[in-house]
Amino acid sequence: MEEEMRDAPRAPPSAPPVFRAPKQVSRPKPAVQQEEELGAEPKLGDFEDVHALSVSEARAVITAVHAKRKKEPSSNPLGGERVHNDSQIITQFLDYVETFSRYKQRENVQALSGLLDSHNELTFVEKAMLGSLACDTADEAKTLIPSLATKMDDDALQSLLDEMTKLQDRFG
Repeated sequence: MEEEMRDAPRAPPSAPPVFRAPKQVSRPKPAVQQEEELGAEPKLGDFEDVHALSVSEARAVITAVHAKRKKEPSSNPLGGERVHNDSQIITQFLDYVETFSRYKQRENVQALSGLLDSHNELTFVEKAMLGSLACDTADEAKTLIPSLATKMDDDALQSLLDEMTKLQDRFG
């Protein structure tokens, strides 16, 4: 029997397995982002036609939502009752908008919004910036918001700024 095994043709030794990498799957490439800038011609990319809020308008919205959530916990879709969140971050954010808000009374915020909305030549971002920066002079406004230079003359801009100043809550 040993002779038969010796005489039997031997199978060639099997080749070691060859490693083959899996087919590469390419990830989607991120969209090419437009350069955003607020120069003489604002380029806002995806935010071009988005309604921007001034700090005062944002304060009004945020404090109203925060007060409502604090007062009335709503049902959590995942089950259970939602617990109002007064985290340090939320508290700091509320302090920030309170500090930098120029128009705190509801009537003044609404009047400001109406005043700025009456100027159709201004973009949402320009209106929000005017409402947040509280510029004293037309020159200051045009320096901080360069796109205003081609939209309003100094007298019209100064008149708008004077009306806005009357609405500010200076000591509130």
